[in-house]
Amino acid sequence: MALLMDPAEVPQGRGSAERGGLMDPAEVPQLQWADPVSSSPRVYGRKQWRAVCKVLGNDNLLAEILVRLPPNPSSLPRASVVCKRWLGILSDPEFLKRFRKHHRKPPLLGFFEGYANRFAPVMDSPDRITASCFSMPKSSTPYSDHREYMGCRHGLAVLVNKQDRKTFVWDPLTGRQHSVDFPPGLDDAFTGNFCMWRAAVLCADAEDGHVHGDCFLSPFKLVLLCCGGYNTQAFCSVYDSVSGVWGGVFSTAVSRIISLLRPSILVGNALCWLISGGDILVFDLECQSLDVIEKPAFYYVTDGCFQILRMEGGGLGLAVLLDLTIQLWERKSNSDGVVGWVLLKKTIPLEGMFPRRMNSVRIVGYDEDTNVIVLTSMTGNFTLQLDSMQLKHIVKRNNICYDPFYPYTNFYTAGNTSLFTLYK
Repeated sequence: MALLMDPAEVPQGRGSAERGGLMDPAEVPQLQWADPVSSSPRVYGRKQWRAVCKVLGNDNLLAEILVRLPPNPSSLPRASVVCKRWLGILSDPEFLKRFRKHHRKPPLLGFFEGYANRFAPVMDSPDRITASCFSMPKSSTPYSDHREYMGCRHGLAVLVNKQDRKTFVWDPLTGRQHSVDFPPGLDDAFTGNFCMWRAAVLCADAEDGHVHGDCFLSPFKLVLLCCGGYNTQAFCSVYDSVSGVWGGVFSTAVSRIISLLRPSILVGNALCWLISGGDILVFDLECQSLDVIEKPAFYYVTDGCFQILRMEGGGLGLAVLLDLTIQLWERKSNSDGVVGWVLLKKTIPLEGMFPRRMNSVRIVGYDEDTNVIVLTSMTGNFTLQLDSMQLKHIVKRNNICYDPFYPYTNFYTAGNTSLFTLYK
């Protein structure tokens, strides 16, 4: 058998040329199997056949075709079973690096539901990834693991063990982890049971064109934040994996504790946390400053009705859920150059969007890269894409669950060649 392609199926138009010869995955022509015999109506002349064989017989040209496969989890494993030659190309680390760089934006695989071992997939079969596909973080005391899951970003997750005064950066695909002791400045700040700890991790690779997907081997920054239950001060410090040391301790006054239901949101160069009640704590990584931004209006609503957003263009936004309607706010400058909250004209009515009537809905998660929020209701959890307004049922249950949903985006091929045996 040989792989043939009808020349008429090759896409015509400007798309490929305008991207410097790189085709969009949707433009990749469909391939068909046919026997190279003269009686077959799908067989072309000897010239065409030799041209096809020449392309498919050249590893460099074949790699140019394969790199355009969709970035879905099943794409490369399924293509790798065609033959050993394809497997060799697809499992090459250099090819995987090119694959990630070509697609640039990793897909949203799902959400960690409150804990590292509970995962809610958002993709359908055969791209559906479950918790069993991940290598769980290792614990020195497996029967008394007090680590709290804090969220993930750029393919990495972070956990905090406040009893042992340690943080852990964890790669769910490979199971690799890196432990970091609390900085002395923060470790001594609070010792009571009412101390609230939050953490965030992000890739710090400054390489031009770097694509997040295998960031454990790259430098990362770890931000640790603490706030006492009855204290009006918040403190934070930054760990740099290159130097292996913590920076200075920054602090600011806060009116309430940091919300337990919301992980950090990266907006530009700033990490933002929701303060209980609706205000926002902002740590600027570039200016190294910690400040508070007050909420746009006086709302008597719970934390489950607020969600920090990354707006189009990289600005700071806020979603406020009132009854069954989501209001959208954005920080903008007025004609005098004063920055403040602006209520956007776009509102999102949730009435009628769900399979059956809902009396109560709450926000429990958000993915800053895909602009997807997670809602909880009496029938389970739903994702809502704020741009397309597409609603999807991802977890079915008969009660409202307030566990936070932490998004996980990654190329499911990063650093794990064993994935290519999944479909054998």
